[in-house]
Amino acid sequence: MAIICLNSRDSLVLINIDKVVYMQANGNYTNIVYIEGLKNMVSVGLSKMEELIRQSYRHGETTPFLRMGRSLIINQTFLFQINILKQKLILSDFGSHHYSLPVPRQLLKEYKEVVHARTGLKIKEQ
Repeated sequence: MAIICLNSRDSLVLINIDKVVYMQANGNYTNIVYIEGLKNMVSVGLSKMEELIRQSYRHGETTPFLRMGRSLIINQTFLFQINILKQKLILSDFGSHHYSLPVPRQLLKEYKEVVHARTGLKIKEQ
């Protein structure tokens, strides 16, 4: 279990990144959304969060987090569907929680190819 600790003058925030489904930029802040629905805004930019995530994993260990464009980091563990036509990325725990995120078409196309190549599964076009 990887935890990021953010300490400020007024608060201490512990982020269990295994339960984070995505992070979204909001100016100089980052909105963190957990799979159970809990949301938190931290006063750290998305680039810094990306660096903290990388540091929280051991050297050589791959992280399930992926930066998608300028404003979004997703946890690929929760990937459920890539819908290029609707420009939506759906993340889910395959239970009662799911999140539909708007993502530009080109990013989704590129990501779909990466997932396809990584899994090695044959995808049947519908």
